[in-house]
Amino acid sequence: MRTRDFMLVVLAATLWGTGGVLGTVLSDGGAVPPASVAMWRMLIAGVVLTGWVLLRGGIGRLDRPARTRILLTGGLTGLFEVLYFTGISLAGVGLATLVAIGSAPVWVAVGDAVRERSWPPLRSLGALALALAGLLALLGSSLGASDRAIAGVLVSLLTGASFAAVTVLNRSPVPGLTTVRLTALSFLSGGVMLLPVAAVLGWGVPAGVEAWTVALAMGIGSTALAYVAYLSGLVTVPPFVATVVTLLEPLVAAVLGAIVFAERLGWWGALGGLALAGAVVLLRPQRDEPATVP
Repeated sequence: MRTRDFMLVVLAATLWGTGGVLGTVLSDGGAVPPASVAMWRMLIAGVVLTGWVLLRGGIGRLDRPARTRILLTGGLTGLFEVLYFTGISLAGVGLATLVAIGSAPVWVAVGDAVRERSWPPLRSLGALALALAGLLALLGSSLGASDRAIAGVLVSLLTGASFAAVTVLNRSPVPGLTTVRLTALSFLSGGVMLLPVAAVLGWGVPAGVEAWTVALAMGIGSTALAYVAYLSGLVTVPPFVATVVTLLEPLVAAVLGAIVFAERLGWWGALGGLALAGAVVLLRPQRDEPATVP
């Protein structure tokens, strides 16, 4: 894998780490329910990126494989977003993010083991063990914070599975479908798919300049830019490695939670952060490899 692509995945994880906090701020007081937060996140990202694609020369011709990839990615990402914000509403941003993102590499590893009948290399498994240890340390006393924590954990496990599915699906590019076009059209289609879901599970519209500022920051920075960076990195970064690196997301979320919501990390939190950083360093590319582009 290439160092550039690896750093793109690191950038994506960092940007994603802001999404849960922004979504929590947006839905504060129940004004915008979880399904609507997910819908607005995808629609804003999709509209912005599609506008960019149109300005840069248009959508172009989309053959059947491209359309299939767009719809599948949009549907799975929409499922991920709804489950993610639902998990946050049940268990809180810290616990939901830890379980969702922490379980994703495990889902990928199990899926690869079944499909290829082999486990990841020892170095990768060591990084996963270190990262999961860091997540457990960051978890701290969060499990007892809410009576609905168990339900939130179960929903977040499904969230991790849906994110793993997006990662595995996009492990190889579709010829003629650029990363930006894939991300733009996937989020636009996924956001449209979530319109009836939001109508059933809870409709909400950001009210006021402050709320729309938060929504735009979440849609553009935490979503559009993050997913473009992540899907671009998958050109040479293996899915298992990518999902382990994204474990930086709950670390960023935990730090922002401490800053924004005055949540305490403590010594266990600090040790967990160091373990996660160590896992990412362990997985860094040993040498650059050329990208294979169809």
